[in-house]
Amino acid sequence: MHRLVNILALTALVITLGAGLWQDWGLFTTMKRMILSYLGFFFLGGILTLAVVSVPLFENNTSEIVEKTKDKSKEAA
Repeated sequence: MHRLVNILALTALVITLGAGLWQDWGLFTTMKRMILSYLGFFFLGGILTLAVVSVPLFENNTSEIVEKTKDKSKEAA
């Protein structure tokens, strides 16, 4: 997942570089926008990855809880 986020951020960086060359921005402006686009996509992708990974933690799986308690009661007996 980390690799996908990194590739997405690098793609945003390259697209920003292409836009800077095409529109004839200055060097400082292009570099600033490239850094901002990379960091923005990287952090946004990281936050979305955490959201996707944490979804199973919030699911209500009562059947698994019941099975675990049955297994513990069998071990105690």
